[in-house]
Amino acid sequence: MATKRHIPGGVSRWALIAYVLMLLCGVAVPPLVPVYAASLPRPVARPLQVRTTVAVTTTSDRVDGNTASFDTLLAQPGSDGAVSLREALLAAHTSTVTDTLTIGFNIPTTDSGYSAPNGIWTITLGTRALPVLARGNLTIDGRSQPGTSTYPRIVLDGMAVYEAAGFSNGFTLTSPNNIIRGMTLMNFYDDAILLDGANAAANQILGCYIGTGPNGRSASSADYFGIELRNGAHDNVIGGAGADARNLIGGAEHSGILITGAATQGNRVANNWIGVDSSGQAALPNKVAGVMISAGAHNNTIGGAGQGNIISGNGVGVYLDGATDATVVGNTIGLAADSTTPLGNASGGIFAVRGAQNNQIGGTTAPLRNLISGNGVAGTAFGQGIYISDANSTGNAILGNYIGTDSSGIAPAGNYRQGILIAVGAQHNQVGDTVAGAGNVVAYNGLGGIRIDSPYNRVQGNLVGVGADARTQLGNQANGIRIGGSNNTIGPNNIISNNQHSGLLLLGSYGVVQGNTFERNGRSGMCVLGSNATIDRNTIIGNGNSAGPWPECAIRGGIVITDTNDVLVTSNTITQNNDGGVAIYRGNSNRILANSISSNQGGGIRLLSGANDNLVPPVLTSAASDVVQGSSCAGCRVEIFTDVGNQGRDFLGATVAGSDGGFQLSIDPDAIQAPHLTATQTDARGNTSPFAAAIAAPQPAPPPNLTKKLFLPLVVR
Repeated sequence: MATKRHIPGGVSRWALIAYVLMLLCGVAVPPLVPVYAASLPRPVARPLQVRTTVAVTTTSDRVDGNTASFDTLLAQPGSDGAVSLREALLAAHTSTVTDTLTIGFNIPTTDSGYSAPNGIWTITLGTRALPVLARGNLTIDGRSQPGTSTYPRIVLDGMAVYEAAGFSNGFTLTSPNNIIRGMTLMNFYDDAILLDGANAAANQILGCYIGTGPNGRSASSADYFGIELRNGAHDNVIGGAGADARNLIGGAEHSGILITGAATQGNRVANNWIGVDSSGQAALPNKVAGVMISAGAHNNTIGGAGQGNIISGNGVGVYLDGATDATVVGNTIGLAADSTTPLGNASGGIFAVRGAQNNQIGGTTAPLRNLISGNGVAGTAFGQGIYISDANSTGNAILGNYIGTDSSGIAPAGNYRQGILIAVGAQHNQVGDTVAGAGNVVAYNGLGGIRIDSPYNRVQGNLVGVGADARTQLGNQANGIRIGGSNNTIGPNNIISNNQHSGLLLLGSYGVVQGNTFERNGRSGMCVLGSNATIDRNTIIGNGNSAGPWPECAIRGGIVITDTNDVLVTSNTITQNNDGGVAIYRGNSNRILANSISSNQGGGIRLLSGANDNLVPPVLTSAASDVVQGSSCAGCRVEIFTDVGNQGRDFLGATVAGSDGGFQLSIDPDAIQAPHLTATQTDARGNTSPFAAAIAAPQPAPPPNLTKKLFLPLVVR
């Protein structure tokens, strides 16, 4: 039988006939090749198109398809003919494609997991958690489900999931560059979403409802943590700009978001609603905290300029438990989404405790300001706007916040107890600053504005008891500032006004109060019970108009020094206060030097109950045009003043009396701006007397009567 040969195309008809005849005659011939074959391109093998997206088409948690890749899963979906979320995740994990993969949703309304009244599809998981997202570059997009809704339409329910402790989670991410968008996750025993390990980086959680019911108006049978980042997870973003990126996180048995571990860093929580429902006006509490940063996690950010979170209705709003270098900016903490209605975190707004160090709360521009108001409830042990505690909680800065007002800064929305409490042990923390925009508004809080019970802290540049306009009267309900610790500095540039008790209650020793304004505080401008305080260059005006029964400082006045020694009051302006300008009750060696003290209703300086050894005033005997003379205690410092009454508005100078008590002081006649001269004396022990009885001040000589001549110009015609 003749052998069949393949005759290529592309040759002429006559060449083909000749070729056949030669074969029939037995002539050996070479293979027939078209003359142009060498010039034709060879066919190139093309790879099959690899699918990078797949749609989940059932709420079932079944796996019966081939999960080698998206293509094989779609070609061999199993007996149910549908793709489950678990199958899609397994296929993504085993796929060799390096491009970003996307899992979307296209579940029909005929599916058994569809709820027509709510317009949602619920995927109820079995006892096993979903596969870990270890691949990276995977997007799970619940928004792709056809139809429109104001809330996520795909619900993931983990009520039945029961793995080893710490693994009964919804989504677990151990890889980078994943996106989870537009899902509702609820009823997970551990975490709704876990980002775990150093490879869990640059992931995004966007537009999800975590721990809530499907419509965001009620809590589910809650997750323990809504979202947890641990073991070095870094540079992830929870939320983002715009309402579509906002997560709603509520109902957790512990915290809405937990960021934990010394290597966990650089993560950002932005523009979320945490502890409130989808209306923004009612609470869905996370029981312990809205956001907790713990165990040395560092350089994480809560909020941002224009991307602040609403963190309200929780146990604590933001809990910095051993956190370092965290930034908490631009958030609303304790009010509803309207920034007016109280929706307080029950135990307080922000806690920085157990070694919280170098954290920044607020900033120097309006977009970085936190609104921390309405926090605390009756019966709680705390209830502050900001609470800092523990000996290792140092270097924290509180800057530019509204604490106790609404978003306008001039309407009341106080915290239940203090606006700020720095408790025993917390040192070297700062409330406000002198740079523009760094001062806080601390007003209308229930147990006072700022309380500090530990040493070496600073308060400067704040408005305490007054609104953001520096005029609206919003006094705190007790003292403006209460200092229990030693070596604290108050000032400069605080305005401390309208507070119901004293503007400042200074209990700790070695305090420095410098460069502040104390105005219209109910009991006193400041009440000093701590020894060795320095009160320097303050303005104390119009205080002491309330007679309420407050045992901590029972005397009214501008400055009240009670039961203490070695206080220095120098270079202050003390005027128009009810009762005394300076009142000293008991206590000795309190020096009142070179101040301007005038127009105080109860006198300039009052010594009560043996204060300052009952040192009597000096006696002014004469005042010539440029010399004042009188008698004093031997070797005592004598200060001379001029005043409209018998106090000391204008300090003219000081001298030291001789061994016989006589003194004289040359004065500049041009410095005399009032009709009377007065004086005080301060003895070698540092006791200052009240003002001396006033005498008439010398009047400057009138100027010589110069005869003035008027010379008119000569007019020539």
